[in-house]
Amino acid sequence: MAEFTDVTRRSLLRATGAGLALSVAGCLSGDEGETPPGDTDPESIERGGRFTVGLSDDLGALNVLTASSAPTNALLDLLYQPGVLVDPDGFEAMPWVFPDWDARETTDGMEVRFSVREDLRWTDGEPLTVEDVRFTYEYYVDRGPGRVRSVVDPIESIGEATGEYDLALSLDRVVGTYASEQLSLRLLPQHVWRDVDDHTAHDPEAPVGLGPGRVVSGDRETGFELSLVDDWPLTRQDWIEDHPLFIHGGPFLDSLEVRLLANRDALHRELLGGGIDAMDDGGFDPAQAPAIDEREGLGLIDGHDDGYSHYTINMRVPPLDDRAFRQALSMAMDRRRWVEGMMRGYAIPGSVVVPPGFEHLRPEASAGEPIQGSPDEGAHPALEALWFREEEDGDLDVAAVRDFLESGSIVSGAAGTYAGREYPGSLTGIDVADRTGATYDYGFGAVRSSVLEEAGIDRELYVDGRTVEELNGGPITMLSVPPDANPRAVEFTQEYVRNVRLLGIPIELEVATANSIADRAYLEADFDIYPGEWAGLSADGVSSLYDLFHSDNAHAEDSTFDTFGYNAAGYGLAGLPGADRAIEEARGELDPTRRAELVREVAERIYLDAPTLVRSYRWPQWPVNTADFAGFLPSIPGLGSSNLWMQALTVHRR
Repeated sequence: MAEFTDVTRRSLLRATGAGLALSVAGCLSGDEGETPPGDTDPESIERGGRFTVGLSDDLGALNVLTASSAPTNALLDLLYQPGVLVDPDGFEAMPWVFPDWDARETTDGMEVRFSVREDLRWTDGEPLTVEDVRFTYEYYVDRGPGRVRSVVDPIESIGEATGEYDLALSLDRVVGTYASEQLSLRLLPQHVWRDVDDHTAHDPEAPVGLGPGRVVSGDRETGFELSLVDDWPLTRQDWIEDHPLFIHGGPFLDSLEVRLLANRDALHRELLGGGIDAMDDGGFDPAQAPAIDEREGLGLIDGHDDGYSHYTINMRVPPLDDRAFRQALSMAMDRRRWVEGMMRGYAIPGSVVVPPGFEHLRPEASAGEPIQGSPDEGAHPALEALWFREEEDGDLDVAAVRDFLESGSIVSGAAGTYAGREYPGSLTGIDVADRTGATYDYGFGAVRSSVLEEAGIDRELYVDGRTVEELNGGPITMLSVPPDANPRAVEFTQEYVRNVRLLGIPIELEVATANSIADRAYLEADFDIYPGEWAGLSADGVSSLYDLFHSDNAHAEDSTFDTFGYNAAGYGLAGLPGADRAIEEARGELDPTRRAELVREVAERIYLDAPTLVRSYRWPQWPVNTADFAGFLPSIPGLGSSNLWMQALTVHRR
């Protein structure tokens, strides 16, 4: 349900909602005259061919209810289909398996009615029926799988609809994003899944779905080959023909092969040597960009990030429960160093939990200000409030951050000067009345921590007269994967730990496996700070904010759920800052304009509360074989990962 570059690769939620249409021009490096896919005459395309994609991440079981890794979900999207498709270009909910729908508020919540297409077949040849769809919803509701728990939770029942519609969902509340949530669940064949009692153990060799792909060979250790249908009703819809990116009548390939390789270096060797035609865009190494760009027949396709990399803080632990302390931790993170020095400019410095591709949901949109959409552009000063404080030589300005802590102030949303940086005030008009100063009284004195002594630090932070180790039961722990798992990210984390120590805060690095970190963050809430990366965030903003920052999804002492709680920070738990009420209001708002306003306010509130410190947004580049293939979809989120399946609908031989 999440994608981590530092930890493990997971897929969250597909892009949803209505809003920004992204540019399609100037995206393919080295092919300025490339015809946008939507302008291609499908009758001119020679059908056939195999397209091979390389992955360096592990594949899990091809189980649509339990899959968590991004590569697995990308593969499953070729096999299973949702009722409603969210257009990755304009983010609108479009007719798919469900050709039409409507919704109305009721005294108890909401009723959503929809129709089901009659011309589709499962990949084993059986026809899709209305009963399959009814079964799907009943199965999801009965099982409540963690991946879609928040989506199925409002569903009370499903039954026959009146009038021209086939089925009706009864929801126990108003859900403004019902089309991109409840109507976008992947559909299940009743004749297969009715015999699956334990959905967590289901591991089919060849899943049966409605997608354009069918597994014909392979395994999870080496990869899979999928045959692709050559006559798929869903891509022959009128709106596909009118779409600026899609090509009417795909897929045009005979097959798509997914090959698993050992690491990123192996991916690049195979791509440069012609062994694969593309790689997962998450496997792109900025250091290899020149070699790819200069190689004839290869190109880099620009995309948009649908997530962000982050350091998330456990707010249940003192003094991490204090907004001022978390803001100081943010001021010790040199985001420019990460972007320019380690990512070679293929990233954008981070701030809020909404990536720049979703412009309509960014706080800057409330003030009519431009969004930093590329590494070369500057961020708005209001979103630099918690950025790195540096001296003229580029090192951390230790004195400025220490003075900030000792002042007892916080960046509340009110204009002022904080740690030596001018702040113009909130972009969305956050109410600062309930945002008081620091929780603790901070001061600096003699060094007592062995961690700081060994690092040669001159003064140690005291919190209400006590050291952090006395308050926390030991140094703050920063989790990290082993260096060979992600060398650049680990190196940056090591530098960050050194900066935090310079402030006089005892912190140490703890290396753990990816699975261990995930369990500690999402099941046990047993961590102080961990690094990771989210991908596939919702373009309506609401779904992701609810999953990642609502207290319903945070483990507390009295938690009743034993699945992953993706609000690892504990944001909004009793006694801690949160935005539950605003998130709930946004979820129930049917007007997309008002909903976007609420999302922008919540995003800025989270930025200043700092439960998670956004390190950066990726500037995705998808390396592909442009000599033999065309029809690549540019300028969409997850263009070579979460939306790989959509590429398979338009890519074709030259």
